[in-house]
Amino acid sequence: MKQDDKLYNEWLDEVKNVQPILSNPDELTTAILQQVSRIVPQKKKRKSLLIGSWVSGIAAGLLLCLLVSEALFSSVPDGVRVEEEYRFQENSAYSLPEGWERMRLSEKSDYLSGQYVQYKKLRQKRVMELTKKTY
Repeated sequence: MKQDDKLYNEWLDEVKNVQPILSNPDELTTAILQQVSRIVPQKKKRKSLLIGSWVSGIAAGLLLCLLVSEALFSSVPDGVRVEEEYRFQENSAYSLPEGWERMRLSEKSDYLSGQYVQYKKLRQKRVMELTKKTY
């Protein structure tokens, strides 16, 4: 091993000390400049690609923020709101009956169950009316 290391070090020293022999330095210079000029446009492409990815990432982030804000802060459409107000005004079934506080738990449960059944029937009727109108 030590002998191999010595040989390697001697070979390395010889390579470092020998100067390259140039037969035509001008051609070498032009060849190097041509290689450098070929490399430069690739870096410009990478830079434009990097800028494009940043811009698209920012645009995607803004669109995501708009979507979330639309979902969180959007108002209920006017038709739905009017319909709910109409239900509450027209149908007094949504108000509690007199003597609610004195009712037993089973009476309250029966009353609320009946109201829920009526609500489901009205809702089903309304859905059927809307589907008939659309088709």
